[in-house]
Amino acid sequence: MKKIIISFLLLLFCATLSAQNKTVIYGNLGVENVNISVIGTQQGTVTNAKGDYTLQISGKNKRVNLFYSSIGYRDTVVGITPKMLDKDSINISFKMRKKEYALKEVNILAERPHFEGDRHIIIDFEVYDGTVCMLQGSANKYRLLLADENLSVFDTILIPKGIRPEQLLKDCMGNCQLEASDSVYQINLKDKTTPFLATERKRYYAVMENCLFLTDQHLYLKAEAMNGLSTLFYRIDVETKQKQPLFISDGSENITDIKDEWDFQARNPIDLAHPVPGGAWDRFIQMFWFNHNSSHLALDGNTLVYFDHDNNKIHQYSLDMNETSSCTTEYPLKSDWKPRILQDEAKNKFYTFIGYWLHEIDITTGKTTPKERIDVDIYNKVSLWKGHLYILKRQQTSTGKVRSYVERVDL
Repeated sequence: MKKIIISFLLLLFCATLSAQNKTVIYGNLGVENVNISVIGTQQGTVTNAKGDYTLQISGKNKRVNLFYSSIGYRDTVVGITPKMLDKDSINISFKMRKKEYALKEVNILAERPHFEGDRHIIIDFEVYDGTVCMLQGSANKYRLLLADENLSVFDTILIPKGIRPEQLLKDCMGNCQLEASDSVYQINLKDKTTPFLATERKRYYAVMENCLFLTDQHLYLKAEAMNGLSTLFYRIDVETKQKQPLFISDGSENITDIKDEWDFQARNPIDLAHPVPGGAWDRFIQMFWFNHNSSHLALDGNTLVYFDHDNNKIHQYSLDMNETSSCTTEYPLKSDWKPRILQDEAKNKFYTFIGYWLHEIDITTGKTTPKERIDVDIYNKVSLWKGHLYILKRQQTSTGKVRSYVERVDL
């Protein structure tokens, strides 16, 4: 009898702890059939005919983000802190905002263009020379959808059964690749008979990691020197295929160790383009050839643009590695900024996220201009092309199904 009482008390105690670890979220949104889901979980509910809803959340030790969505209304994300979750119940009520009608030339757009998968989940996407390539999968069947800039699908390429794709990517030469578990396949959109050209995955990365970037005239690469300790950086003329050495490195990748690089150059003099260290060339080596985490280098036409996050600077270089201009940035001073640079290659514009806003960067002055508010908690990938921002979003509905779609925002 004593064992039975103890077991009963333990069950009661566990039930009490379980109840204490839950918080009831309730409120009114003024709209029927609004989906409310907890981002990253399968928890969710729907408002009734009066717009009321109730949702029970488990766990109180971490932040929770609630996602509110309904057709014809703007998506909303509400964050709940662990301190708020200490309460047994929280009232979150507001009016869902209708999607605004935007006047553009003579057309009225009620909502943003988007493509949503049916039974096929959108795994990844890439914008390749104006074509939006969307990788979809369902029940071990995969396909590649090709869409125009308005996300209207114009072609479908079935992926052979033996290929299990993981993601899409673009290499330094602008080619679109399909990465699988054991191989990387270059996507050949012009030849439908052999749309996927396979390369063993290790071999692909061994070669591509040495390719730095491509211009109209040269392909820039790095290669191990004969002694195995130093690295030769060089470029190849696209037309003549001639090789031109640039400089040699001892392989240092730490900014602190780069100061010793010049001693190495002095001990191993070679006839290169820039044998004497200092000035712009010094900074160029620090910023790019060593792939420092606090930097970003992009090719803007015939100009190399370097974002030096450590020193809040933007430097511009000609293709012969001479600095042409520089300016001071403003965004790293903001507490909600993360070192991420996005480029619209078609329009030669640069962007960054500051909080929930996408800002355009003026690379001549360093100033930023807010362009679009983006709910960063619910997007999986973004890409830019010709003034359009493409966003991949995936979320779980209240029934546990995964909803995936690509949305286009005009900047």
